[in-house]
Amino acid sequence: MRRAEDNADEMIGQDSFLDVVTNIVGILILLVMVMGMRSSKAAATAAGAAAGTKTLPAINEEQVREAYRAAVSDERDVHELVRRSYDSHSDALLREQERQWIAETVAEVKQEIAARREKLSTNDQRDFDLRRDLTEAQLKLDALTREQVALLAEDSEVEEIKCEPTPIAKAVTGKEIHIQLADDHVAYLPADELTKQMYDDFSQNSWRLKQEDQMIRTIGPMNGFRLQYAFAKTGFVARGRNGVVTSGQAAEFQGFYLLPVNTPVGEPAIEALAPGSELRERLGQVDPTRTTITIWTYPGNYDRLREMKRSLRELGFQTAIRPLPKGRPIGFSPTGSRSVTE
Repeated sequence: MRRAEDNADEMIGQDSFLDVVTNIVGILILLVMVMGMRSSKAAATAAGAAAGTKTLPAINEEQVREAYRAAVSDERDVHELVRRSYDSHSDALLREQERQWIAETVAEVKQEIAARREKLSTNDQRDFDLRRDLTEAQLKLDALTREQVALLAEDSEVEEIKCEPTPIAKAVTGKEIHIQLADDHVAYLPADELTKQMYDDFSQNSWRLKQEDQMIRTIGPMNGFRLQYAFAKTGFVARGRNGVVTSGQAAEFQGFYLLPVNTPVGEPAIEALAPGSELRERLGQVDPTRTTITIWTYPGNYDRLREMKRSLRELGFQTAIRPLPKGRPIGFSPTGSRSVTE
């Protein structure tokens, strides 16, 4: 029933197309008639004007022949359009007849198959339906197979997939160098150098904790960074070996932050690992097999981070990544976590 409905819809669309072609042919015939009437009126008007007015320029024989040739050419073009429209109309009628014949043949075959199926027993009908479904599935499989073979025959682009080693996390031991990746710039973090200056500065200013509960100091700058550290005064209670309990106050280290003097700081990331850069000079002074590079980075730099990790790995260094939220400074404290290599 669905096939019959589809055929009916196609017949309606085809009739509409034939009506359009027929209308076009009629319009072209009307155009030919209108052009002929206008040419006759124009000739009569020109003749009357020539008879009643003596000021019009004379028309020579060559101009008359040129106008005649133009009219003949236009008439030939119109006839050609009419002929093509007629051919299209005839071809459409022929295709419509073929379509109707095919639709009738298909309908007759289906009716005959349905009539033969009705004569079968219930088991035979079930077997018939299964065979029909199997045949349709086989046809679909053949079509898919041909499509797959055609796709395999086409030249496909080869996509290169870069292999990255599987990360195995472990805490950093040995020498550690810290660098910052921010705003597409790379800067060496002088954490060890500023830490030494911090303890010297604390030894000279620890007396302040006698008057204050907390001491916050800033030292530097060095390599574009300042170090801000904090110590706090805390109380303690201790029991000696002889059982004597003593109490007192001590200075407790709370941590420090590395604060950039200006932003961006360091070298452009695309140049940081190039030969002759400041970072390459520093890396050339350490043993890659005993040194880990810890990269502190912020959102928006992760594509560049992958490139840096790959380049540092090629130089023989292990890397540890310390991502930070935007705006948070790089900090170290006794309660913080150790860097983990990948």
